[in-house]
Amino acid sequence: MSLTSELNDSNSPLSRFMARELPATSRITGNVRSRLPLRPRTVTPQAAQRPDHRSLGRAIDRRLRIAFGSPVDSVLLEGVFYAGIDVAEVATRAAGQAVHGIGQTLLSELKAQPAAHDGTMTRSRRDEERLSRLCFAASHFEEVKRAGLRPGNPLLQLDARAVLDDLLDQVPSYVPDDIAAQVELAEADHALGWVTRQPVDKRICAPVFSGSNDVDGADADYIAEGHLIDCKATTRPDRFGSRKEVHQLAGYLLLDYQDEYALDKVGFYLSRQGQLVTWSTQEFLDLLGARRSLSELRAALSQTLRTPALAAPPQREKLPPHATQDSLFDEEGDTE
Repeated sequence: MSLTSELNDSNSPLSRFMARELPATSRITGNVRSRLPLRPRTVTPQAAQRPDHRSLGRAIDRRLRIAFGSPVDSVLLEGVFYAGIDVAEVATRAAGQAVHGIGQTLLSELKAQPAAHDGTMTRSRRDEERLSRLCFAASHFEEVKRAGLRPGNPLLQLDARAVLDDLLDQVPSYVPDDIAAQVELAEADHALGWVTRQPVDKRICAPVFSGSNDVDGADADYIAEGHLIDCKATTRPDRFGSRKEVHQLAGYLLLDYQDEYALDKVGFYLSRQGQLVTWSTQEFLDLLGARRSLSELRAALSQTLRTPALAAPPQREKLPPHATQDSLFDEEGDTE
């Protein structure tokens, strides 16, 4: 099972481990909200009755990866590979071949994009519109890898004669302005502009960890200067922070069993508010109510995931002082 699937299942070994070892997720969500402006500016899709928040979330994540110098990752590569096969099975072989060709053209265009430097992420209006459409189109292939070829995926609307621009023409009109506005927020130094001042080889996108294979190859969003950053595209910062979201970030931290990335800070980047909220790894664990050190937690998680039978159901434990049980919120647009 994937990391998110494990966290969705309250009886999974990972969920039980997190509930037992890091129970106080509400202290993290409360801390996030206390550090945001009282009424933070929030970018929202304009003139859209039912915006596709999930695809928009993946699109801004992809657009930021372009800025950081890593426009293509294994999820997209595998999505392109499987998309053609899946379309051929439910439509026609010729349509599947067309989708495969479109995916290959998309990959080539994304790979040709230059990384951003010196805090400047935005490009000309024309270039930003093209990039936004490319990133939104990429989300359809990414979905194939993450969830399979679902009804409604625009890839199913392509025929044997389709080319990349046909897919880009299907991108809703609200997408380019929405993505461009989030990029503008991101390039501020207090947001993510500082990342583009680092050497490109120090900007790590879609990092995998020594423990990733224990949860179906989990990959995080970004690492830069020892910061592990999870990007969220919520339109409701006042409701941000479900238990699953907090444990997802904690999961990435703990899956680095061998401390390969020497992580010293973790945090969330709220792309629609341009707000980065981070903690030192020790502060993060303390807020979550950890009673073991980071290295001990990593060793314990490794044993739990590799020997699931050892994961006993969580006991009802008293939360640390000031900790309360938090509510689960269905946040729209979260990246995976």
